[in-house]
Amino acid sequence: MGLKIYSSAIDLCSGVANGIEKSFVGIPADSVCGVVCCGVSDTTDYHHLLGEIKSAIYASLGKKVPVTLIPQHLLPEGGLAIEIYALEGKTSFQIKEHNGICYGITESAEEKMLFVEGIPASDFSDKVAHQSREVFAKLDSLLSAYDFEVSDIVRQWNYIGNIVSYKDGKQNYQEFNDARSVYYAKSEWKNGYPAATGIGSTDGIIVGGIAFKRVDGTGVYPIDNPLQIAAHIYSKSVLIDNAADAVKSTPKFERAKLIECAGGAYCFVSGTAAIRGEESVDPTSARLQTIKTIENIEYLVSKENLVRFGCEPYELKYAFLHIFVKNREDYEAIRSVVEEAYPNVPALYSVADVCRSELLVEIEGILKS
Repeated sequence: MGLKIYSSAIDLCSGVANGIEKSFVGIPADSVCGVVCCGVSDTTDYHHLLGEIKSAIYASLGKKVPVTLIPQHLLPEGGLAIEIYALEGKTSFQIKEHNGICYGITESAEEKMLFVEGIPASDFSDKVAHQSREVFAKLDSLLSAYDFEVSDIVRQWNYIGNIVSYKDGKQNYQEFNDARSVYYAKSEWKNGYPAATGIGSTDGIIVGGIAFKRVDGTGVYPIDNPLQIAAHIYSKSVLIDNAADAVKSTPKFERAKLIECAGGAYCFVSGTAAIRGEESVDPTSARLQTIKTIENIEYLVSKENLVRFGCEPYELKYAFLHIFVKNREDYEAIRSVVEEAYPNVPALYSVADVCRSELLVEIEGILKS
């Protein structure tokens, strides 16, 4: 399975439908397997905007596809960024719907892979714990319908409204982590937790992901980083919650996950920040944090480190990066560092709170052999 990513920007003032129709010009509709949009509207709430976007995409393609809307402001300017994921080569890929959730599935005698669109909670004003449980229940229902275990998730995206804020004395991110831990406890996770991003958004809980498994149980590798303590074994001292009854579950994800599928090897790099060991570094400099973050990623996906975790020494190439910037005024400093390190890699920049208040930038990526 080969993937090609197309990107463009839409001015919301000119209309969602018109902008989306232009974005698909020249892209074979049959090849499109998913769409990710990033942006917010000051005049339209999330669920209404998502509905508009889905309707416009379905009309342009003449079919339904998985659509994720990330509610974050874009950089350097507003509007909507649209990333179109298209399959290359002959691949048996079916797009279906389950309880209102659109997903794509490809399967053969040897393997199968499930692509799940971002699932938003129905009521963003509800408690984070309630929203999280609702979303995980919907995800679990879909996984079960295709004989996937929760432990077959290899990549998960978690968008958490006001991630470092508190509600009823409990931190939103910690509330989400506690709910995720309860959901994950139903599986043994023999191949490690998913690669994951837990990042702030303007509001609500939204979760999407990719599940993958091979019949022989091979081809899935959790990749850790010796420069960083694994997030799922963080000490309680770096987990923040002021509530007296706080559980303080650790964030359940690996630093990266590599899968070997029919189309080659894909490496999903989790949201990565300037953390060494388990402590944040350079808390006053976005530029230095970006440098440290890139150093973390480069070591993580190096041949030396891949071999350390049982992989072949793949020559991985960056297919896409998403850079989350906490403060708009740091955008230029962060962008200059990223573009120097990755001059020809498609990249999206958006405004988002990172999971710790002192972290100023986070970077996630997709690489392929």
